[in-house]
Amino acid sequence: MDVALLEKSFEQISPRAIEFSASFYQNLFHHHPELKPLFAETSQTIQEKKLIFSLAAIIENLRNPDILQPALKSLGARHAEVGTIKSHYPLVGQALIETFAEYLAADWTEQLATAWVEAYDVIASTMIEGADNPAAYLEPELTFYEWLDLYGEESPKVRNAIATLTHFHYGEDPQDVQRDSRG
Repeated sequence: MDVALLEKSFEQISPRAIEFSASFYQNLFHHHPELKPLFAETSQTIQEKKLIFSLAAIIENLRNPDILQPALKSLGARHAEVGTIKSHYPLVGQALIETFAEYLAADWTEQLATAWVEAYDVIASTMIEGADNPAAYLEPELTFYEWLDLYGEESPKVRNAIATLTHFHYGEDPQDVQRDSRG
């Protein structure tokens, strides 16, 4: 797996991460409308943010399999709990690769396509392991602070996600931010 190439390509889409995520779901539902009911109980906006946050955590930990593998198995177990089955994974992979190709446009090469297909195959197979035995991997949803403990408060991707999704910059006192905004 070409980790450096994956990291570089993900960095390229990062400035348009939420737009990328929305396009992914548009592609997925366009090709496979039968999957849309799986998302009926969740806000699409929240789902888009979860996808990007998950992708960022995966990319950030490609070099840390001891962290990534259990996290992916747990993610697979959670997906199984909401009705995701093995046959859905290739459909999701297809939409993900299509979306990367769209967003990376002129930078999309055969080498990059191969890197993402290989990476997604590893991600999906690891998630399926967790889905096959959810009781062993199912953990409660991570709180913000557990996420920080797991991925590190110095993680640039976590810091960016915090700033992007909450308009809160890690290290600032929310009370000070509120006071500043009131004048």
